[in-house]
Amino acid sequence: MPHDETVGAQLALALLFEQQPEILKKPVQAIHMAITGGIQNKTQRLAFNAMLKHALEEHAKNPDATVETYSMSRLELMRIIDYTSPNRKHLKDALTQMQKMTVQWDFLQQDGDAMWASCVLLPFVGFDRDRVYYSYSPQIKPMLLDSKIYARLDLRIQRTFRLDTSAALYEWVNRYRTNPSKLTTEMTWEDWRWVIYGEVTEKSVLNEYKLFKREKLKPAIKEINERSDLTIDLIEKKDGGRSVKYLQFTVEEKPMFRLDAPSDSGEMAEWEKRLEEMGIGVRDRKKILTNYSIAVIDATWRFTMTRVADKSQVAVKNIGAYMKRALEGKYAPEVIESPPASPGQHIESMREIQGMFTKHRNAEAEAMFREMPESDREGVIAEYNAAQPGNETRIPENIDKRGARFMVSMYAWLAHKHWGEPTPQDIFQFAIEAGSISLNKGA
Repeated sequence: MPHDETVGAQLALALLFEQQPEILKKPVQAIHMAITGGIQNKTQRLAFNAMLKHALEEHAKNPDATVETYSMSRLELMRIIDYTSPNRKHLKDALTQMQKMTVQWDFLQQDGDAMWASCVLLPFVGFDRDRVYYSYSPQIKPMLLDSKIYARLDLRIQRTFRLDTSAALYEWVNRYRTNPSKLTTEMTWEDWRWVIYGEVTEKSVLNEYKLFKREKLKPAIKEINERSDLTIDLIEKKDGGRSVKYLQFTVEEKPMFRLDAPSDSGEMAEWEKRLEEMGIGVRDRKKILTNYSIAVIDATWRFTMTRVADKSQVAVKNIGAYMKRALEGKYAPEVIESPPASPGQHIESMREIQGMFTKHRNAEAEAMFREMPESDREGVIAEYNAAQPGNETRIPENIDKRGARFMVSMYAWLAHKHWGEPTPQDIFQFAIEAGSISLNKGA
């Protein structure tokens, strides 16, 4: 990449950081959809998101109203999708083409429901001089407007991409930005090709993985890393042979875009709303927000969402009830909460830093364990139990009896098994990243 392009990408990121986010709380069932009967381009993807954002805002204003057809400003739609051409025909063609596309909803079945559904992406679309009119299939509409599980998608970032595949891949990996393991779901490379590009014919060169990777996947990864708030890395997995069969991505927020845990009254209100959307009643919401810190609530929410997405375990039927149990039982990795240090003030006790490092690494081991397939998790437990001197420290066979007093020791064992004894360099690097020590002169 030429130097001026690199500088331009970094400048664009800096300018992007200064802009107000344009957040769409997109249901995961709609994020995890796969297009059939065509290939969805960036304009169509952004238009669908812009329309959904408008419909959700209208629904929030009057949730009891029955709206058959929504309408939004044509200029607002064009602004959101960054459509600057004076030729309206191209926009009309892009939107009407969406009526020929069908969708397999909830490709990963993140809602825990075994139902499979397919329908037209946009059943109705219309135009006049000032407005765009559209509607959704009545069978799918409740899923779009009343979903309890959603991901926060920033449309200002999505519209910066030049490539269709970048816009699609960003949407998929963005869903996992709050995952403690920083890992996406593992899928076959053909499934990844379908969801970020589309269906291909038998004669397509994209039926060969190395060509799909070169022509579609690597350019999309590069553009996301250069232009977005995320850094992603590709993980390739082989199934006993030489050929790549499965793909997975690591997903991490760039430091300049990373937000601290909510603390002000406005963000408390956001958590109040999020808990309400999980089905938690008024009294329980008040109890949670009074008795737990925002950091603990946030960590438990992330833990709950990871558990809901884990298809190797029994589906969570009541997300709100599970969230309350997770808080009460302290299911989530322990949160290290310390008062903000004044300028020049740092933790002086090496023992305290080592304790923080151990807790952090054990939490990473727990997240890694929860991401494993069920068969692998049971194998780890069997190995741990074999290393224990007596029954009192072994993990029970009954899953319901595997409380924190059993599992915490196992996570520590797994951390040591996976990463070994920490070196002074490991602890020193952690202390710098955690802000416990500073290399600034005069600190």
